Amino acid sequence: MNDPGELISKATAILGGEQALAAGIFGLKDNYAAVAAGMASGAVLSDAILDSSLAAGVGGAAALHATRSAVATSKGLTVRMLVVVTAEQIRVLDWVTGSGPTRVLLSFNRSSTDVAVTKFGLSRHVMLRDSATGRSLALSGSTAPYVSESKGDKAVLRLLSEPR
Repeated sequence: MNDPGELISKATAILGGEQALAAGIFGLKDNYAAVAAGMASGAVLSDAILDSSLAAGVGGAAALHATRSAVATSKGLTVRMLVVVTAEQIRVLDWVTGSGPTRVLLSFNRSSTDVAVTKFGLSRHVMLRDSATGRSLALSGSTAPYVSESKGDKAVLRLLSEPR
């Protein structure tokens, strides 16, 4: 499901034939303070109710997912998104685990969008800022060789890092 060729094919179908050059699955860049607070509160609540370190871990993970979902929903986005680079656009599509994209959420014109890619361990943070519209979006992708999405992410990162 995360094969770069398959991602491009799914993206091209959604884009009405506009040719995708690269596609990768990214998430919103986490607000680490909000994530830490959410995980801590979920862990404390679970531990208090069930008095178990396993429950605390599960509660923390559930709170992390809930925090990410709330942030994404508040921005009209999804937790995971398919970032698609075409000749002229950077398209951000929703991502439904198990089936793929269903619609375009955002578009950025490549000629007016500044792209900053920074390293965070084996992750890459991507900041898209369109000077023409004022729209911006902070994303996180992976370059880890053991992550199934990394091949598509690397292809997107390579194109976004090239001078235009």
